[in-house]
Amino acid sequence: EADQKSPDRFMYGPFMQLLPPDKIAVMHTVINTTVAAGDTGASFPKICLAIAGNIEAEVNMEHLSKKYGKSIVSRLMQGGALRSQHINQRAKMSLDSGEWASELKVKLGAVLCKLFVTTAKKKSDGKPAFTHKSPEVYSMLVDVKADPSGTLVANMTRYLPMLVEPKPWVHYDEGGYLQVKSKVMRTKGGREQTEVLKHAPLERVFEGLNALGRLPWVIHGEVLGVFQSAYDSKVEIAGLPSQTDLEVPVNNLKKPPFLSKEEFKAMTEEQRVEQQAWRDAVAKVKRVKMRNAELHSLRCDTSIKLKQASDFKDEEKLYFPYNMDFRGRAYPIPPNLNHLGNDMCRGLLKFSEKKELGHKGLFGAWTEERMSQVYDSALKPLEGDRWWAEAENPGQALAACMEIVEAFESTGGKPELFRSNLPVHMDGSCNGLQHYAALGRDFEGGKQVNLVNGSRPRDVYAGVCSIVVSKVATEAARILGPDASEQEVRDHESAKLVNGLIDRKVVKQTVMTSVYGVTFIGARKQIQSRLEEKLKGTTAGDMDEEELEKLAYGAATYLAHITMEALTELFTGARGIMEWLGSCAQAVAKQGQPMSWVTPLGLPVSQPYRKGGNMMVRTVMQTIQVVHNSDDLKVNSQRQRSAFPPNFVHSLDSTHMLLTAINMQRKGLAFTAVHDSYWTHPSDVDDMNESLRSSFVKLYSEPILEDLHQQLSIRFPGAEFPALPERGELDIRGVSDSTYFFN
Repeated sequence: EADQKSPDRFMYGPFMQLLPPDKIAVMHTVINTTVAAGDTGASFPKICLAIAGNIEAEVNMEHLSKKYGKSIVSRLMQGGALRSQHINQRAKMSLDSGEWASELKVKLGAVLCKLFVTTAKKKSDGKPAFTHKSPEVYSMLVDVKADPSGTLVANMTRYLPMLVEPKPWVHYDEGGYLQVKSKVMRTKGGREQTEVLKHAPLERVFEGLNALGRLPWVIHGEVLGVFQSAYDSKVEIAGLPSQTDLEVPVNNLKKPPFLSKEEFKAMTEEQRVEQQAWRDAVAKVKRVKMRNAELHSLRCDTSIKLKQASDFKDEEKLYFPYNMDFRGRAYPIPPNLNHLGNDMCRGLLKFSEKKELGHKGLFGAWTEERMSQVYDSALKPLEGDRWWAEAENPGQALAACMEIVEAFESTGGKPELFRSNLPVHMDGSCNGLQHYAALGRDFEGGKQVNLVNGSRPRDVYAGVCSIVVSKVATEAARILGPDASEQEVRDHESAKLVNGLIDRKVVKQTVMTSVYGVTFIGARKQIQSRLEEKLKGTTAGDMDEEELEKLAYGAATYLAHITMEALTELFTGARGIMEWLGSCAQAVAKQGQPMSWVTPLGLPVSQPYRKGGNMMVRTVMQTIQVVHNSDDLKVNSQRQRSAFPPNFVHSLDSTHMLLTAINMQRKGLAFTAVHDSYWTHPSDVDDMNESLRSSFVKLYSEPILEDLHQQLSIRFPGAEFPALPERGELDIRGVSDSTYFFN
């Protein structure tokens, strides 16, 4: 009865009759899938596949029970909750039953999802509890955040911080939460990598993850109070999102009639103007609606974080269990409130253990010339001058101000005696380039990123910026000849527009991500967002938002080109290593295999990029694109090549971080990290500096590229791998003495 007119009912109907209605647990699946997706809601295909996957599992469980008896349930549980994927895999092996087709799953899931969305109501006012948003592109969000504040989803989050130490990792699927089943790696569905993980010697990886997970935290109640008060009062400060949607413009223009190819070619100028005006009006409405959707998502995300912080604010200790992505980078499993989150999250969290500052720790936290502003920020965060809110990271700045004031006020003027639990950070100098310089023993590149000791820190972002500024100034001062091309004219106008506006911040993100494979389009987007901020402070800021965006787009295109050129000039060694790694991945892809390797910690890594697997499926709710991931699909050679250099470096920076975590754990010292930003107590910074430097030297004293080349040559004897790249004269042991390696 769900949709009598749909011809698809002949496909999904028989499968709906395989189970009684009470076993088709649509509500449970939709809610769990949506909540697990975090603040943005869950994609429609994911919900459809989850619903159908659970139904398939119920059917397979009945068949398995008939064949093996009801004891099969306890054998499959193995001490943890049953998972639909586990059941379906077992059925595939034991019953010779094929997997249900993706098209069938989507259609079956869609009709049940439609029933649920149209019938589920909120008790409070009878309004729909879920909304279905289907833009022109084939995607959709099912949104449980039906109330504007997002409090519903904040109360339904599944993965939370723990109140006891996480279960130590001892096997690929045994560790983390005590009850919720977790795996040590998020493998993106790759069966082969999961099988390898089962048998790999992961003891050192487990030791690093366990060290991170054992660190106890507490909520910073004072910072929480400030952010909660500001949010409740709808004060837009320190990154808090606006709680008022933008007004959606009304498009009063009449839609032009559809034109055939011949009519389109024969359009008059008046018709062209009419067509363009209508398209521009539609695009403007779409942009505002998209921005409102982003604001709603940000409000929900903020509500979740504040709600969780409030729930845990009185706890003496809380913990974050860890696992890894497929490259080996470590992440807390709770997705919302953790120290890898946004600035507000980081300001809300402190170590549980307090340690005396001492003179060293005080030096790292105290800035005498700003003491009046520090006091004003700490004592009157919302009523005073709000100096803290102007900082690059206002939440963390506020926490630091409060800590400094408490250190002076609670110790009778002897702040070095104050027991602090505020983390302090030491950051790598463009860490990706540090790893490339170490791999290639690149002395000049190493100097730029502080692998070599110097009297003052080298700022690679400022170095690139100075090259870009020089090129822009030269172009802006140039006098174009009458035969200048259109491209030269565009570049010249862009240079004149941005001349004097370029600073370190404009190029920083592009420099930072260049070694991680940022594309030209990605670089342009990064620079464009910074330029729009800059241009708003000039006469161009009076322009319409659409005009300003077009202006910034053209200038960003020009700047992206010269920024990438500047990077090539500065880091020829890194480019050589990137090319070599890419060529190795291409050679492996020619063998029909994904690029895979073993990290120095013994972690097997395999890239999941494969061709095809996409299909368009029309359902009762909308047409969607389904992505089918399978180890049986052909590898995507281009993606395998382009992704390997950044993924390989990510696996190495994770190795360095885990080695440091193990080292600090053995010293009995607090340690955590946000990738290349390492955290500890103020009084323990010297110990952490020694640990992270010795770990880096230890890592790069190994023949990493030689080992990779040997692994590949043994595994793929028929492939032709390029000779090892030439290395420079950098002495990696010098990192131990480099003051500004991390600072």
